[in-house]
Amino acid sequence: MIRLGKIPYLNCVLFFHGLENEPGVRLESLVPRKLSSAASAGEVDAGPVPLVTAWEIEDRFVPLGDFCISTIERAHSILFYSKRPFDQLDGATIGVTGETSTSVRLLRVLLTHAWRVRPARFTPVDWPSNDAFLLIGDEALLHRRGVKDYPHVTDLGEVWNKWTGLPFVFARWMVRSDLPDTDKARLISILDRSLAEGWANFETVGAPRARDVDMTVDEMREYLQGFRFRMTAAEHQAIGKFRHLDEAAQAADRAPAAR
Repeated sequence: MIRLGKIPYLNCVLFFHGLENEPGVRLESLVPRKLSSAASAGEVDAGPVPLVTAWEIEDRFVPLGDFCISTIERAHSILFYSKRPFDQLDGATIGVTGETSTSVRLLRVLLTHAWRVRPARFTPVDWPSNDAFLLIGDEALLHRRGVKDYPHVTDLGEVWNKWTGLPFVFARWMVRSDLPDTDKARLISILDRSLAEGWANFETVGAPRARDVDMTVDEMREYLQGFRFRMTAAEHQAIGKFRHLDEAAQAADRAPAAR
């Protein structure tokens, strides 16, 4: 039995179209942070692993084909809300959803390198006590029209794209390196088929999710067309740049604050 991690967000729905009854495959529904933990603990065999976790498990997992979750220009569902301009968040308390692994690291990179500010602390989301907060996935889609008392809203994928000119890779499909090659090949075939059939039957695939995210089927299609689900040269370049900036941001966090 292949244990497949499934992120239950709309941006992953095409990958898992029709897999519920796939013989020999068991789906484990996990938000990104929990999928990170499951992959690190060896509790899943494959899945769309958050990028920063993919780096941490490179000794045991390898990329599964060229599958990924990458935003081309905007994410639409990685939203940062603030009471004040983003470059004025020195000393701020920032709320972060407990579901994120990679998005919070992207936020730290942008705070450090793009906006050049240093918040005082990161806490669980608790508006209106947070000076700013981050939402991801379907929860962000539900609040895409804004949140009262937080006039400044931005899409982290869009900020990254305008700053670097690159897409942003939120997750890569990873598979246990010791899984038999026949199983790896089967998973690649399954995902190929699922993506193709998901697009071809989008009215059927999207309709059950419409109420969950307060979107029409056409809005969902437009949303998903803003993603790439296969790596290109631009994705590889983006990963390299983000990894370098992420390491620098972590080093800055460890450094004593200026007095």
